[in-house]
Amino acid sequence: MKRSALTLMLGLAFAAQPVISLMDMTEVQAAVRKNVSEYAGERCNTPPRGSGVIVGRYSGTTDNPIISMGGDYVGVSAYRCFRSMEECRGWLYTMRSKYIDGNFVLIGCDKR
Repeated sequence: MKRSALTLMLGLAFAAQPVISLMDMTEVQAAVRKNVSEYAGERCNTPPRGSGVIVGRYSGTTDNPIISMGGDYVGVSAYRCFRSMEECRGWLYTMRSKYIDGNFVLIGCDKR
């Protein structure tokens, strides 16, 4: 009896797993805009604290042979100001999809 109850519970858990993962994926996809260009936002200097400006920063590398002239990796860094956190996160998603992440301390979106 215990064995059949355990088998039933495991079976239900495996059956419910795809539904749970789909629910999580829709929440994540709704949180990140994927249609934001890598040139989105505005070039800016570091705004003062308390200004309410969203700052996005990215540091990484690329192995694009056109940019690196056939050599090793070339550094890519960007610092942009945004009006909303959603736009900044979408920009960061684009940058992380397009380039290889570098120093994780220099990757993120912050409200100043």
